[in-house]
Amino acid sequence: MTNDAARYELAEVLALVEEQLGDLAAVQEKQRAMTACAHEADGAVEVTVDFRGHVREIVVDECYLDEHEFADLGEHLTRAAQAATHDVGRQVTELMVPINHRRMAFPSLSDIVDGAPDFREFLPDWDGLNGAPTPTRTEQDDGDPPFPTLRG
Repeated sequence: MTNDAARYELAEVLALVEEQLGDLAAVQEKQRAMTACAHEADGAVEVTVDFRGHVREIVVDECYLDEHEFADLGEHLTRAAQAATHDVGRQVTELMVPINHRRMAFPSLSDIVDGAPDFREFLPDWDGLNGAPTPTRTEQDDGDPPFPTLRG
């Protein structure tokens, strides 16, 4: 490969990296705004989680006790939170698909420069960003812990 051809190909790869990083920033912005909501107990229990799977809102309708036992409330809350967390994880995974596909399409740097490592080694593996929200709270959470809201 001539020096001009190698320079041209390297410039193309660097442009792809720049595009990838820009797309990643846009995806992360979409993630921060993402929530998912799930219902249990015939709709009387509603749990909303953010993109990390952290509970942001719990709503328990007043009619809950008319049709369900108070002792079962914890189980309904847990199932709704798990369903919402699963849903938001699916949404985040879907957002990351194009970025992960493009990452795999990057050429090996050794195709451009003899003996150089695979260019993909320099790009983070975005699989860690794509789903499985963590269900635990961290110090980075903003605001007060969520408390149930009773709907009247």
